[in-house]
Amino acid sequence: MKKICLYLLFLLLCTSPIYGSAYSKLLKSPDTELKYNAALNYYEKGDYSKTITLLEDISRTYKGTETAENILYVLSTSYFNKKDYISAGHYYDTYVNTYLRGSHYTECLFMLAYCYYKQSPHSELDQTETLKAIERFQIYINQFPDDSRIPEAKKMLDEMYNKLADRELYNATLYYNLGNYKGNNYRAAIVTAHNAMNDFPDSPYKEEFALIIVRSKYKEALNSVQTKLKDRSEDAWDECYYFLQEYPESKHKKEVEKIASSLNKISNQQK
Repeated sequence: MKKICLYLLFLLLCTSPIYGSAYSKLLKSPDTELKYNAALNYYEKGDYSKTITLLEDISRTYKGTETAENILYVLSTSYFNKKDYISAGHYYDTYVNTYLRGSHYTECLFMLAYCYYKQSPHSELDQTETLKAIERFQIYINQFPDDSRIPEAKKMLDEMYNKLADRELYNATLYYNLGNYKGNNYRAAIVTAHNAMNDFPDSPYKEEFALIIVRSKYKEALNSVQTKLKDRSEDAWDECYYFLQEYPESKHKKEVEKIASSLNKISNQQK
């Protein structure tokens, strides 16, 4: 009965001409139950700012109670709906670490990963949040393989892996473009591209990595001292052969064939 009265009082405040001042009075009220019910009403109406303000104010009062779980969930969702993914992630993380058997545990575990996903920056920037998203999506998928959100999670997981591969492509290209500036950057491009192909075998950038390896080994051979020229030329030619076998319809086919022909001439001159 008390809850009904509190709810009716809140509705009366909301419809009052002095609604703004009523909300201000609500903030100053010592009645935590009134604030809690008001926060839920604001939440249902989509007024997440007021929801957050009220729940942040009373959350410590409800610590250790059954209500605390719902406060965490509503706070998390409110922050997410306001696109404050850092704060939302903090509360989702608190929820999944506090309520392992909570009624919203599965959803919060997914949403925690989703918050990191939303924070994942462009591939050229630091990928710490991307790695966290991958880790959290893997945990979610492993724990709840039959959940309805699994297809969505796997799609975003693939997107995150592709972003990491794209970053490695950026790095490998950067090394290649640096050439011999302050050292043999072609070797760094080769190593980066090789590692990326091993780390991301399903990447859509496999052909680009293979092309960087061909170009880099070719440049490395051309810049070799005489004692290393033959071996490096043959090694580069092998990469050309691999590329043409693996990507026979590539738009870079003519370029690679031209490189292979040049390498053949170099090898023949060394005999």
